[in-house]
Amino acid sequence: MRRWVSLSLLVVLLVLVCSGLTILYFVFFGGGSTMMPDLVGESVIVAMERLQQLGLLPRVEEVGSYKEPGVVLEQLPEAGTKIKRGRVAILKASSSGERFPLPDIRGMQYESALHKIEEAGFVAGDVLRIYDKNIPPGVVIAQSPAAPSRAPLKTRVNVLVSLGPNVGEHNVFPLPNVTGMNVDEAKKALSDIGIFAKNIEYVDTISTQQGIVMATRPKEGTQVTRGSQVTLVVSSGKAPQKPQTQEMARVPGAVVPQDKVIVPSKPAVSSESLQSSQEKGAVKTEPAKTTELPLQEKDVSEQKEAKQAKIRYPVPPLSRPLSLEIKATDKRGERTVLNKEVKGGEYIKLDVPYTEELVVTIYLGGEFVWEERYF
Repeated sequence: MRRWVSLSLLVVLLVLVCSGLTILYFVFFGGGSTMMPDLVGESVIVAMERLQQLGLLPRVEEVGSYKEPGVVLEQLPEAGTKIKRGRVAILKASSSGERFPLPDIRGMQYESALHKIEEAGFVAGDVLRIYDKNIPPGVVIAQSPAAPSRAPLKTRVNVLVSLGPNVGEHNVFPLPNVTGMNVDEAKKALSDIGIFAKNIEYVDTISTQQGIVMATRPKEGTQVTRGSQVTLVVSSGKAPQKPQTQEMARVPGAVVPQDKVIVPSKPAVSSESLQSSQEKGAVKTEPAKTTELPLQEKDVSEQKEAKQAKIRYPVPPLSRPLSLEIKATDKRGERTVLNKEVKGGEYIKLDVPYTEELVVTIYLGGEFVWEERYF
């Protein structure tokens, strides 16, 4: 009898233990699994509701991003993974904090670009380097996120940097474009490919910032070899000075220095003095001959002096189309050479004829973005 009682108590105890384990399993482990849905790109609010319906516990972590705030950027576990109900699922969403304008670092030396990124409150990201025959080594070709755009502080900015031309076996390559850089950046960019910028020619102008390279001699695209020398044409940042003779001519009673001789363009001979001299047997004085070219020949000579400015402008990524206006100014005055609506990623190519010197100014969306001089 006691034996049966002991067996009965043992059976009851086993039932109680199994029931407790079952309750614990359902309470703490959810009692089943579900498939993790793909939530990347969805609103974080919608993603949280879907997880709760599946019996999961959503946890949101905000991360800095240039994308729209409140969007799921990453999820853990990944979509398609089995997860037990009652477990925590992590959603990494773009933060909804304040956004700041990203600096445009294209065309800058990487060291200067890195300093500008950090100065604006962002973080340097990945660097990809490629060969480019038209861009000097160390110069930033592109960036991601691209400017103009706004992003939270501490956003990583990835860049594409030029390795310069791939010279190959012949060691001959086109001279890269260093206009728009300051003198030190241009020297370093050229020295990295074996070109020496020992000669610097300063030009008085206030339309270009002081110390910025405006042109090179020889010009960009010219075939050069390692060890070649180039001349950098650099802005002095000063207003052009007027010639001294013109200033003195405006002052009444000014004395012209002995080494400055003003020659009249045409001798003034009156008809009366010419007639009296002829009557007295004096030597006949013929009017001075002018060497002025006929109008048609003058036009031909001006056409020979005309140059072509190759204007190249890659439109940055844009959230919407903007108006692009390009103005050209030379000795004939200012004129608009392009005025149209453009989309992000377009590549504008213009060949503008000019004489002597040309200033090209670019406006995007009504705001000034760039100015370049051609000689």
